[in-house]
Amino acid sequence: MKEKLDVVNEDDKVIDVKTRKEVHDKKLRHRSVMFFVFSEDGKLLMTKRSADKRFFPGYWSIVLGGHVPSGYDYEEALEKEMEEELGVSAEYEELGSFTKEIKEEKENVKLFRTVVRPEEIELSAEEFEEGLFISIERLNSEMEEKPFLPETKMVLEYLENSP
Repeated sequence: MKEKLDVVNEDDKVIDVKTRKEVHDKKLRHRSVMFFVFSEDGKLLMTKRSADKRFFPGYWSIVLGGHVPSGYDYEEALEKEMEEELGVSAEYEELGSFTKEIKEEKENVKLFRTVVRPEEIELSAEEFEEGLFISIERLNSEMEEKPFLPETKMVLEYLENSP
């Protein structure tokens, strides 16, 4: 069965439902969730995307997440993504929302953060080639050496400005 996504306007109101492929091919605005994953000692999970990803294969990211399926709200999608990508359920907090408009897609994004015990997570082999917990200080040098997703600097600002 083909994944369906809600097509939304700039005010985040649903205006249509299309397949994921149609949404991406036509660059229609849709919803997604992103979330930071921290260890109990304050280190951030950094992941390398699978080489099979349609967009930015093999790039590094400091957020996990995915699309909000049609009929889901942001929180339901977040919980689904946590389970699929990390193999866990965890408490979370919302950090904010933003509009992501890049050449490849347009998304209304809600950003969250969660804290997990690293030994309890199991990264999805389908989604990621590797992952490691690092300090924010180390992240800055990693960003100079590795290819990161385009939104990395923007979401990092959200993180640095959150309480």
